[in-house]
Amino acid sequence: MGIVIKHLDEVRFSAHDGIHSVNIDLPESHGGGNSGMSPPQLFVAALGACVGVYVADYCDSRAIAYQGMRLCLDWKYREKPRRIGSVRVRLEIPSGHLSSDDEQGIQASVQQCLLHNTLAQKPEFSVEIVPTGIDVPVAALIGSGPIAATGSGSVEIK
Repeated sequence: MGIVIKHLDEVRFSAHDGIHSVNIDLPESHGGGNSGMSPPQLFVAALGACVGVYVADYCDSRAIAYQGMRLCLDWKYREKPRRIGSVRVRLEIPSGHLSSDDEQGIQASVQQCLLHNTLAQKPEFSVEIVPTGIDVPVAALIGSGPIAATGSGSVEIK
């Protein structure tokens, strides 16, 4: 899998996966133009959306109405090193009262969320610095060209 983050100007970036794109920016108070979510907001939004997918899947399997559900996320920063130290998700399901078995089932399904598990199992993270001037199309980074993404999230040149 591959995503290319391109610097646009100041502290504004655009992320592309070959099909979709997302603008990323900082608030004006941090030198940005506030034209998109900040990286921490995007991170928490992705975590919340992942939780939502697993909740929807559980609800589908139990015929529980969830259309129009909302996930409200709040997070707190921690220091040394500076990071998001806690995330709280409040799930609002329009189906009314859930049985305790379904509440436990939803909690268990949320624990299977890919991003939750990624955070729980600290992924490897590396940065490779390469010279500029090599403009590789996004499609090449996601496997349809001379460069292919490996299963480990890295890029392999063929």
